[in-house]
Formats: sequence, C-alpha cells, structure tokens
Amino acid sequence: MAHFEFGSGPQVLRQMNCAAVLTALRATETARVTDLMRATGLSRPTVSAAISTLMADGWVEETEAADVGSPRMGRPARVLRFRADARHVLGVDVGPHKIHCAVADLNGTVVSQIRREVTESDTPAVLLGRVEDTMQRVLDAVPVPRSSLAAVGIGTPGIVDRRGAVLQAPSVPGWDSLELGSLLSRIAPCPVHTENDVNLAVLAERWQGAGDDADDLILVQWGVRVGAAILVNGQLHRGAHGAAGEIGFVELDTEPQGVQADGLGPLESAVGTDWILRRAHDLGDASPDAAAVLRAADGGDPRALQVLDEACDRLARGLASFVSAIDPELVILGGTITLAGDAVLAGMRRHLTRRALVMPRLALSRLGDDAVALGAVRVALADAQRRLLDVYATASPVEQR
Repeated sequence: MAHFEFGSGPQVLRQMNCAAVLTALRATETARVTDLMRATGLSRPTVSAAISTLMADGWVEETEAADVGSPRMGRPARVLRFRADARHVLGVDVGPHKIHCAVADLNGTVVSQIRREVTESDTPAVLLGRVEDTMQRVLDAVPVPRSSLAAVGIGTPGIVDRRGAVLQAPSVPGWDSLELGSLLSRIAPCPVHTENDVNLAVLAERWQGAGDDADDLILVQWGVRVGAAILVNGQLHRGAHGAAGEIGFVELDTEPQGVQADGLGPLESAVGTDWILRRAHDLGDASPDAAAVLRAADGGDPRALQVLDEACDRLARGLASFVSAIDPELVILGGTITLAGDAVLAGMRRHLTRRALVMPRLALSRLGDDAVALGAVRVALADAQRRLLDVYATASPVEQR
C-alpha cells in the first residue's frame, strides 16, 4: 500500500491529481483531455474527474478550440483553459516622487497600470490618500472589484521589518515607524505584503528581467539615492534587521561621515546623481540635470565620461566588499544611472575588477521604472498561489484504484 506523508485516502488522491492536472494546464494556453493525460500520465476518467473538481472550484473553464474552423469527425473534443482572470493581484510602488500601481491576473500578466507623480512636500496622510486613490483607479480601469483581489504587494523606500512595518525611510519624511500594510488594507480585503522597494526590484529582475539566469545576484539601484538588494540561492536576503543591501550608507573615508544633513548616506552622497550633476558643473558642463550628463556619457562626451568614471571608481570602492562577501554571479545596475548605457558598465567593470577577487558579470536592468511594481506583483502572486492553488496536494499524481 502506498504511503503519503501528508495523509492518504480518496480525498488526498483527488487533490493530488487535481494539482497535477492544474499544473499541466497552466503550462499551456489551452489543452484537451488527451493532452492532459499525456502530460500527467493519468487515465481519462481520473483527468476528467480532476477537471470537474477544478471547474466547480472556478479555476478551469471550457473554451473554443484554436482550430474551430477545421472539419472534425464526431463529437468535438473539450478544450480547457486555466481561469487566470478568476482572481487578481495588485502591485504598488510608492515613493517620494511617484506612485505606480499594476494589476495582474494569476498568470502574472499585467492587465492595467497607472503611474502618478507626487511631490516630496506631500505629508504622509496626503501621500497615503493618493496611494489609495491610485489603487482604486487602477482597479476600476480593468474593472476588477476589490473582492476579486487575492493579494497586494507594496514597495517602499527604507528599512521594512518582517511584519511589513517601515522602520526607517529617510527619503520619505514622516514615513518612519509607519504600519503601511495595515493602513492600506482598508482598501484591500486580502493579505497585504510590504517590502523594501529595491528588494522587490531584484525579485522582478530575477522573474522577468536581467537576472532570470542567475540565482546569486546583487541589484544596485543607483539614482539620487543608492541601495542594493541581494539574492542568495534564489532567495531574498533581508538580514536580521531588514537592512541588508543599504550600500548607500557605506563609509568611504577613514573618519565616519554618518548620515548627511540631507538624509543621504556617505556613499550615495559621494556617487548619487546629485553629486554627478555638481561634479559636471565643476568641470564646466552646463547640463540642466544628471540625466543629461549621463546621456552625454553614453554618447561619448569626454567631460561626462570623466564624471562617470569618477563615480564608478567611488561606487566600486563601496561595492567591492559586498561582492567579496556575497560572491554573486551577476551584478545588475538599475536606476537613473542606466541612462549612461554601456559606458557605466565599462566604468564599473574597470574599477571593480581592480578590487574584487572574483569578478561577477555586470548587466543593466531590463525593467527600468517598472521593476518595483512588478516585484510587488510577484510577491502578491506567490502569496495567492500558496493560499489559493497550493491547497491541492502537490505530491506525485496517483491513480485511484
């Protein structure tokens, strides 16, 4: 007699077979019963019984065959599809300059998204109100009723603990000690997961971006502020206090500089885009903003390249210890710095090679400003999968005798 670690009996066998059929169906856009039989190794009666259960639970439905116009003999075969639109998830990226909300189905396909600019002068209460309004607007655009939401993921700057509370957020005044997930649960009658924004960005890069072929990687988000996120064996490394990856606060000088008057850490104040613009002006560059300097570097402008090279030298000094400690396969550069294109990769490769025992691959982010919201979608999807679809046993399918 077969032994099952988590129980046995007809009900367990039915759940296991439902899991096998559901997994096979989700791997393809549509499938016939015979396709599912081949994919799972189950008999027709067993597959049909699993389909009946999944249809009753609302996860599977019949649809038209792709070759509906072709002549067929006898009764048409049942064509089935996973109802990815049975529930939805919501990803939210909130920061001092923008709110980005994205709604996705259970396959992770984004069906609606809205970006909204905000100002640093907004009070926490005003910013929260704008977030709630944007969440409602993106749901209405599909439309998706709140009751259809399976989970919400939220990305925010700062140190976020395992409960989802924002402990420190220097770039968002008044955000410290904020129970962000609890506050936004007023609009979302489902689990709400809050995470550091760069942590979500690295999850998105691993899912759909430049890191899809690496299990050990570091993402460096380089703009006005500089932060990093770390994946080890494909898993997010948060650290004991949720502060892993706060590379912007690495000290470069012998004497500690600490947090600057503007809230920036020592490293980010020495390499961030505000410094890049100031340094360009020192060299006689009249560019209106750092983005223009970086684009000029990408175009080969000598002064812009000098500024970029100095910034890469400084960042490499701070990043080298991270690389030595983590030994990543890949380092991804994201944020405004990517406007410099291959020039920033060349600069970082040149300076990091001098300091790293083993040199990782370098790549630019492929997701850009979408990374945090997509990472929030990914976290919400993982929760929805665990609670809604993993209720079916995931052991090997077994024929009921």
